[in-house]
Amino acid sequence: MRQNRHLALLALVALPAALALASLLGGCATDPRVREIAAEYYNIGNAFFELGQYEKAIDAYRSALRFDPALVKADYNLALTYAGMKRLSEAEQLLKKLLADDPVNVTVMSTLAWAYHLAAKDEEAVSQYDAVLAIAPENADAWYNSALILWKMERKQEALERLRKLLAIAPEDAEGLFGAGSLLLSMDDAAGAEEYLGRFVQKKPDDVDARYLLADSLERQRKLSRVLEEYDRILERDAKQANAWFGKARLLLTVIEDPDNGLAALRTSLDLGFKDLEAAALLLASPELLERQAVEAALKERDMLPAAGTAPAAADPAAPAAAAPSP
Repeated sequence: MRQNRHLALLALVALPAALALASLLGGCATDPRVREIAAEYYNIGNAFFELGQYEKAIDAYRSALRFDPALVKADYNLALTYAGMKRLSEAEQLLKKLLADDPVNVTVMSTLAWAYHLAAKDEEAVSQYDAVLAIAPENADAWYNSALILWKMERKQEALERLRKLLAIAPEDAEGLFGAGSLLLSMDDAAGAEEYLGRFVQKKPDDVDARYLLADSLERQRKLSRVLEEYDRILERDAKQANAWFGKARLLLTVIEDPDNGLAALRTSLDLGFKDLEAAALLLASPELLERQAVEAALKERDMLPAAGTAPAAADPAAPAAAAPSP
């Protein structure tokens, strides 16, 4: 799974020039000069946050609030800073305080849901996102983030339904497409995964992780020529992808029966540092393996032969041996 979208929100809200919440959460002090000093401290806090100096950011936000207790955006960014530092009880307390004053503020509600998730309160997080969606059913981030949390909780069908609702609202949402595709792959729906991942790589053709997953979905359907095409596309973008070279070698040395190119791809993968002993053992266990002696010699040269008696049972030759990188 890829990151919860609130991690991007955290950085965005910290930038003075990009504070979308200024009009929503702004406060004012009676004395204009006091208000200016509070704003200066607030901007200093944002600058420290941008530099990753979170303790100094906290001090600056607190100073802003001492001058102007009604500067609600400082409270909000302070809560974000606490959340980013995993000081989650303090973040939760501040966000609940903001919601007590503005109970239908979708931004604060969503951030509280994110803070619940960081605190491993996933049931509360999903409930909070549900509250967001009751007010703003078009909120794509709430659909996406709650789907990720449900997936983490192994409630995969519910997660998939939310991703599909997201894509009904925003059919070209890249993260939604990737999430739906990778989730369906984890549910052994290779054809469904292919549909969403194919749409994703059309939007982001250089995303290597997605292409590995797409290759996996194609291989589960035994669309082997297209699997090789995906490996080639990966290698066009990064010729040092050892997993892609090994994937090609595995297919060429088993079901596609092109041993010369298969051995060349295997040696290239090993030269690039391929070290997946389990994948190597599965390759050797394949009854369709061609040039077995040459394969064993190449693996032995790189200390990649499995120990005696530890080889796995023969695998389906069309089943992927090397796991795709985690998204």
